[in-house]
Amino acid sequence: MSIRFASIAAAGLVALSLLVPGTASAQAIVNALQALNGKVDALVVPFKVTIPGGLCDSAGSGTSTPDIVIDSDGIDGEFVITSILLKTTAPGIPETGFRDLTLNHITIDGELFDTQTANLMGPAGGTGVLESADILGTPVRRSSDHEAPPLGGNVPHQVVAESAGASDVEVELFCSSTDDDLSFDTILVAGWKRPADTVTVTYTPGT
Repeated sequence: MSIRFASIAAAGLVALSLLVPGTASAQAIVNALQALNGKVDALVVPFKVTIPGGLCDSAGSGTSTPDIVIDSDGIDGEFVITSILLKTTAPGIPETGFRDLTLNHITIDGELFDTQTANLMGPAGGTGVLESADILGTPVRRSSDHEAPPLGGNVPHQVVAESAGASDVEVELFCSSTDDDLSFDTILVAGWKRPADTVTVTYTPGT
């Protein structure tokens, strides 16, 4: 509901109260106006949080499962995440030894959803070419092949969380690189929230 519409509706209710005498009717109008003001206060605004990235996986034989945690301090309702954008560091995805950069799962309000994807990015040709990708909406894979698996459904295109406690949304990645470190330069999260709420994003790097 827009503020303009709310103002018009409020004016209409006031005019109606003049036509309908009586204390009960007047109180009903006041209650309706208060409810309308509550809806106006609940309007949402876009948000964008950008944080430094970090190590996804170090060179060697091991693997890593770094985490992105998104949390809102709001106490009166949900918030919506519409984009989780990852950007690699220079020189990008290693040309040799790169094995995995996939999404393992998403946890929303404590409920874990297994959403294994194929590789989100891969080595790009050319000097200084970096890779970036929005991981929401990525197809999930239906086999163990990380490069070209049969595709199933999708990671949610947007995520709605209740904002009821710490770690409202957690995204776990799976990273593996043998010859060179694989790292993120920047992580950007965007969506919609209530005006008074603050959304924070933290990244726990791999090893």
